[in-house]
Amino acid sequence: MSRTLRLILLLTLLSLVVPATSQAKDLRKRFGVGFNNNFSSLTSISAKLGLPTPRDTINVQVQALVGFSVLTNQDNRFFAGGRVLLPIIAEDNLNLYGGVGGAYVRYHDDAEGARLGAVIGVEFFLFGLENLGISAEFGLNLDIGVGTLDIQTTSGTGASVGAHYYF
Repeated sequence: MSRTLRLILLLTLLSLVVPATSQAKDLRKRFGVGFNNNFSSLTSISAKLGLPTPRDTINVQVQALVGFSVLTNQDNRFFAGGRVLLPIIAEDNLNLYGGVGGAYVRYHDDAEGARLGAVIGVEFFLFGLENLGISAEFGLNLDIGVGTLDIQTTSGTGASVGAHYYF
């Protein structure tokens, strides 16, 4: 193999290995629909809306969630709430965020209460699927109701997951 051909092959391989310029995942003014179990033991239908901000690295979102169960052995029978998700770090295809929110919960014994929650989460976007966000969160929920005061980790487990498709 000639020296020129080797040099061309080496430069071609190096150009494939060198990372591209970083761009944060811009979710401003975008609407996402999906599901998650971040705020309830029920998997909830979820909608996210990105608020307009001055920079693409500042992705502030509002989220609405609703979930229900017709099974009597489920912890929660109905859940409806909302959250605000605030950016911490924005990277190429990943956003680290904090979130706070409140919700109405109806438990399996027909008791009712309020839920307050705070989380730290990450949403990442796979290469080639730039509109599909996959998230994982960890945090605490505080349930307050008649005869009820409970603190638990998000979704009653160690971590919670979700997926949203953005338009």
